[in-house]
Amino acid sequence: MAFTEKMTNLGSYSISVQTRSAGSQTALLTPATQEDMPNDWNFDWPGLWQLTDFDCQNIVKLVYSEQVWGLVRYGLYPYPGSPETLEIEHLETNPASRGQETNRLIEPVGKWLIWYATQVGLQYCSGGMSDTPILLVSLEDAFTYYRDIVSMQYVGQTTIAPGEDGYVFSFSRTGATAFCLRHERECGFPTTFDP
Repeated sequence: MAFTEKMTNLGSYSISVQTRSAGSQTALLTPATQEDMPNDWNFDWPGLWQLTDFDCQNIVKLVYSEQVWGLVRYGLYPYPGSPETLEIEHLETNPASRGQETNRLIEPVGKWLIWYATQVGLQYCSGGMSDTPILLVSLEDAFTYYRDIVSMQYVGQTTIAPGEDGYVFSFSRTGATAFCLRHERECGFPTTFDP
C-alpha cells in the first residue's frame, strides 16, 4: 500500500460523552485547525502546530458545546512500504476537566482521542515483524492511566529530554482491537459525521 496524506485522517465522528451537568451528551471527534490550538494549556499547542508535518501527522480534537476538551497528535511514518506503527505523540485534555473522575466536567476525553488514533493505526499500520501497530511515550504522572485504564502494555523507559524520563507503552493489533471494542461497549459506537 502506498503511503498518502489521507492515511492520517479518518474524518469526523459523533460520539457520546458524560457531562457532570447534563449527563449523556453528544460530542465530536474531528481534525483540528490552527485556530483550535489553545494558548493556556500545559503544552505549547500553537508551537506544536507549526512543527507538525501534516503529510505524516495529524492533530484531532474532541469538541463539546463548541469548546475543545482534548487534543491528540499522532504520526504514521512511511518507512519502506506501508507504515509499521502509529505513534501517539502528544495527548492533553482541557485543564478545566482533569483530575479525579468525580471532578471531571466531561468524560471520557483521553480514551476517545486514543480510540481515534488507534483506529488510524489499525486501518493503516502493518505492525511489521513485532505486530505492534501503536506506540506511546508517557510522562510519569500519566503512567497508571495508560497501564491501568487504557490497558496498554508497558514496554520500558526512554529519555524524552535530558533529565526527563518517559515510559513507552504499546498496543499489539489484538490489544488495540480489544481496547476499541471495550471502549465502544462502555461508551457507545461512534457514527461518522460530515461537518
